[in-house]
Amino acid sequence: MGWRLAEILGALSLATDLSAGNPPGTSLSATVIAVRIGHRMGLSPEDLSALYYAGLLRFIGCTSTSSETAEIALGDELTGYLALTRADLADPASARAELEAIFAPDRPMEEKQALIDMIVGMGPEVMALGMPHCRQAVAIARRLPVPAAVTAILQHLESRWDGQHPVHPAGPDLLPQTRLIEFAVVAELHRRAGGAVSMIECARARRGGQFDPEVVDRFLADPAQILAGLGPAQEWDSFLAAEPGAPRLTGRRGLRQASEALADFTDLKSPWFTGHSRRVAGLALRAATAAQDDEDACQAVFDAGLLHDIGKNAIPNGIWDKPGPLTRFEEAQALNCTLYTEQILRMTPVFDPVCEAACSVHERRDGSGSHRRMRLPDGGAAVLAAANLYDDLTNDKPTGPAHTPGDAAEILLREVHAGRLPHRETRIVLDNAGLASRATPVWPDGMTDREADVLRELARGRSNKDIARSLGISPKTVDNHLQNLYPKIGAETRTAAALYAMQNGLFSI
Repeated sequence: MGWRLAEILGALSLATDLSAGNPPGTSLSATVIAVRIGHRMGLSPEDLSALYYAGLLRFIGCTSTSSETAEIALGDELTGYLALTRADLADPASARAELEAIFAPDRPMEEKQALIDMIVGMGPEVMALGMPHCRQAVAIARRLPVPAAVTAILQHLESRWDGQHPVHPAGPDLLPQTRLIEFAVVAELHRRAGGAVSMIECARARRGGQFDPEVVDRFLADPAQILAGLGPAQEWDSFLAAEPGAPRLTGRRGLRQASEALADFTDLKSPWFTGHSRRVAGLALRAATAAQDDEDACQAVFDAGLLHDIGKNAIPNGIWDKPGPLTRFEEAQALNCTLYTEQILRMTPVFDPVCEAACSVHERRDGSGSHRRMRLPDGGAAVLAAANLYDDLTNDKPTGPAHTPGDAAEILLREVHAGRLPHRETRIVLDNAGLASRATPVWPDGMTDREADVLRELARGRSNKDIARSLGISPKTVDNHLQNLYPKIGAETRTAAALYAMQNGLFSI
């Protein structure tokens, strides 16, 4: 069995678009634009292939700073990301205009003005705030079955031609694929906001500054042809047709790698999400395996568990991280997360075996759930819904601490008695949750129990002081554990360590 890798990553790129506040499909169209210009620049088939897949992964690092950005951005990191991506950050007037036009549209201007003044006052230094995006993008791309050159392209996201970026190299020292992607993404966002005229004006105004002059000139020589077939009804087909050379195929392993990568990408969005998708997938798989002998059905439940929360990327962290109760409007936004999950997974039949279960985690048997308010199907979907609720209850939330496993079980059984969850699947989930809690942990790469404790706390986004307070040790001891731990797991940054923790199941033990 084989699937087109482009279909898998193309569909999942909609989740990365949403995480950056972009209209879904931005990465698809920007990839087509970059590849078409790359053809005109004479890039080799191998370079074009790497460009194609790097374009799909352009925003896969954005969740690395979602929570911190929302904290200072009035709870709305998404419109902040979009404004700063569209702006020329070396031009204060451009940065101010985009922020004033897009950022936090539901807040009064006087409330936003101080923050806008601060960002504009930072000048080019604001560009360095995106460096964690590069590191996360590279770390995730290394786990995917994409051309090896993709990671080198992603190392210099948000770079500039004119050398005004405070960290990245300039001009010819940048790979041509990086220059193409940075132009195509910004230009495409201007096209979506103001049409081809706005896109062309942006290209001309930033030629030789933000953008490579050759890239701009190749685009301006025939913009109509480069933009052909990028309307809403044609975008997906144009994207698939733009793949250089023969379609790249992958099997079940590649599909699983992509699903795991997007699960970790989503769970990095908030410290309250860390490890959630893998825990739910693992518990659901154990329960599904205990309930039936169909291996394909069990594996589909696992993949659905990995992907069930990817729609959360469309919702601002000001909602997910809010320490108090949500307003009616905020609650409605949060409940829509499975709507976005469904829209993403419906893009390709590759995800047909997992879509129904992934989109039904908040549905209930009596039709009282969300987002479709339909009757929760029995079988894998019900197993996943029960596993998701159990994990939500047994982990800390911004609104309060975790329930004990016993209390969580009582809550699930009350849902059964009320007719909202099925008895059989819920009981199997609870039985398997108990088995997991009694398992003896075996840590990877020679980690000690205490190092594993420290790593889990770090992956939840906590500072060394907070980790020390939680574990009852000194900050100096925490630092010593991290110094010993980083070489063991091959990590150099906290983001890489968090990815390692999720990838190696530290939140499932």
